[in-house]
Amino acid sequence: MISQTALEFAAENYGFDPATLERIPRDSGKVMNEVYTFSKDGRKYLLKFEPPSAEHKHPVRETSAAMDFNHYLYERRVSVAAPLKSNDGELVNITIDSNVVYITTAFACLNGRTWGYDGGSAKLSFTWGRVMGDMHRAAKDYVPSNDYDVQKDIFDGYYWGSFFGALKTYPGVYKIAQEVQNEIAALPRDRDAFGVIHGDLHQGNFFVDSDNITIIDFGDSIYGWYALDIAISLCHALWWSRRDGAGHDCTSSIIENFMSGYLSANSLSAYWISKLPLFMKYRHLCMDPEKNGLGCDRERWIYNIENDILFDGFELKRVPQIITMESST
Repeated sequence: MISQTALEFAAENYGFDPATLERIPRDSGKVMNEVYTFSKDGRKYLLKFEPPSAEHKHPVRETSAAMDFNHYLYERRVSVAAPLKSNDGELVNITIDSNVVYITTAFACLNGRTWGYDGGSAKLSFTWGRVMGDMHRAAKDYVPSNDYDVQKDIFDGYYWGSFFGALKTYPGVYKIAQEVQNEIAALPRDRDAFGVIHGDLHQGNFFVDSDNITIIDFGDSIYGWYALDIAISLCHALWWSRRDGAGHDCTSSIIENFMSGYLSANSLSAYWISKLPLFMKYRHLCMDPEKNGLGCDRERWIYNIENDILFDGFELKRVPQIITMESST
């Protein structure tokens, strides 16, 4: 836990009464962040203390870059969590506690809950896509205001492809991974296709409140293709919830409604729609099936990768077909 001295220092930095602080218990031993709530001017906020991470080369500067992008989106009325600046106007602050340097950030508290997405809800699928479309449309005009930009390239990120080394045990899959990376690296990077993306917009990284969705956690923001951001969300939507309350398969409707929402906010050419299976396969390659809850064991995962299958019974080539059919009706 964070010491009282460090908490009082943060309270002074952000201008709130430390008596209003309440710690949010973390139910996972893997979660190192310490998170509190506090009140200021009649509004409730989250205060996050994040310790150094070996996964990030420059954690303070990278967090500053992600927060800058988050703030930029908020200022343009994209549905993202509202960041709170400290008294000296900083989005990111440093707190030292028992010789540990914590990166400190604050946000307005959100109503609703994470992991509240229901694949059977056409409205939520549509809204998820629309909010992402809003984000990508705004990202096209984003110019970083700080001296450290987010990662310049998807392949420079700490996470992307980090699982690929382990694939050498499976020569066929490893060969596919190299081919997929090479194909992606050769894709165009024009303004309408490539820019800052969220990078990890699964159901745990947005809050659902009634029919509204608010995006959180830009810690994996990176320069990449907008179609990749879409592919990541579609993968997680389909892995997580493909049936409605009555047990009916809603795979096609999830894709249709998500993309209808996206295209209502931002354009995406037929060329980039055709690349969605490639990016979804990339995401599939990055996910360890036995750690990430993909609903299959490693042998089935290998078979699916080798046969362009996202999950049993669904071939990746169907994704653009479903979108094309929807747009023509």
